[in-house]
Amino acid sequence: MPASPQPALQSHPIIRGIMDRHGVRCSLEEFHRSVNVLFHNFESEIYDREHRDMWESLPRQFELLVGDWLRCDSLAPVEIRLLDIGCGTGLASDCLLKTAIGDRIKTIDLLDTSRSMLQQASRRASGWKTPSVCHEGLLNALPPGVQYELIVTCSVLHHVPGLPEFLAGVSGLQGPGGVFLHLQDPNGDFLGDPELRRRMALAAQNPFMERLRRLTPRRIFRRIYRELTGRQGQDYLSKTNRVLIENGVVATPLSVHEIFSITDIHVQDGEGISIAGMKSWLPDYACISQRSYGFFGKLWSGLPKRRQRLEEDLIARRALNGLHIGALWRKNS
Repeated sequence: MPASPQPALQSHPIIRGIMDRHGVRCSLEEFHRSVNVLFHNFESEIYDREHRDMWESLPRQFELLVGDWLRCDSLAPVEIRLLDIGCGTGLASDCLLKTAIGDRIKTIDLLDTSRSMLQQASRRASGWKTPSVCHEGLLNALPPGVQYELIVTCSVLHHVPGLPEFLAGVSGLQGPGGVFLHLQDPNGDFLGDPELRRRMALAAQNPFMERLRRLTPRRIFRRIYRELTGRQGQDYLSKTNRVLIENGVVATPLSVHEIFSITDIHVQDGEGISIAGMKSWLPDYACISQRSYGFFGKLWSGLPKRRQRLEEDLIARRALNGLHIGALWRKNS
C-alpha cells in the first residue's frame, strides 16, 4: 500500500456498501487502512513469486523511461536522492539501480505502510552498494525538510484513494527539476480502446466475435486482477479475513472481489490511471515521457515469442494503447 495523505473517504459508495454488508463500525478511513495493511503484510510472503513476470518484464520499462529522461534533460542531476513510495519488496529501486542513472543514486529512502513488505525490501537492499533507509507509514513518516531528485512509484497509484492529495504530497517533496516516475498501473485513457480489446481477445485465443464484444472494461479489469494476484497464494486473502474478524473489524468475511475493491480502488471503480487526469493534478510538472506496454493484456515475459516481437514493436513505436501505463514528470523551475 502506498504512503499518501489520506483523503476524505466518507462518501465512497463502494467501500461504504462493503462496510454496511459486513457490520463494520469503525470509520471508513480506519477500515480502509486496516484492510490495506493486513492485505499487504500477508501478500509480502508470496509477492515476488507471484509477480515474477514483473521482475522479468519491468526492468526494460525502467530502462526506457530513464533513457527518455536523460535524452530530454541535459541537466539531470549527478547525485540523486531517491524516494521509493510503496516500495513493496524493492522492485523499483532495484531496477533503477541497474539503469543508466544507477551510479548517480547516492541514497534511497524506502517507504511503505506494510512492515512485512519493508522487511522484504530491507533484505534485498542489503545486497545493494547504495545505502538505504526504511520508513514505515505515510509521507509524514519521512525526515522533515528532505527533498528528492527522483521519486518513484511502481504498481502503486491504483491503490491510492485520493490521487490529487497524494500527488500534492509528492510535489511537496521535490524542488524545481525534481522527477516523478511511475509505472505498472492500469491505463485509464485506453482501457476501452477497441484495438486493445481485440489484441487481448487474440491473446486469449478466442476466435468468437461474441466473446470479443463482451470484452468490456470491467472484464479487462478482472484480467488485471488475475495478473496482479496470480493463480497461487490465495491463502493470504483468507489470512487477511481471519485477522479482520479476530480484531473485530468485520463481522463476516469479505469476498475476494470486495477485498480488491478496497485495495485496488482505481481498478474496481473502472477509472484506471489517466495521464490526462494527472496533468490537472500535477500543475507544477511537465510530462516529459509517457509509455505503454502490455499490449496483449499480459506482461512481455508471459507472451509467446511471436507476440513478444509484436509487443516490442509496439513499444518501439511508442504506441499508447496497452493495458499498462508509465510516465515521467519533471517539476518546473
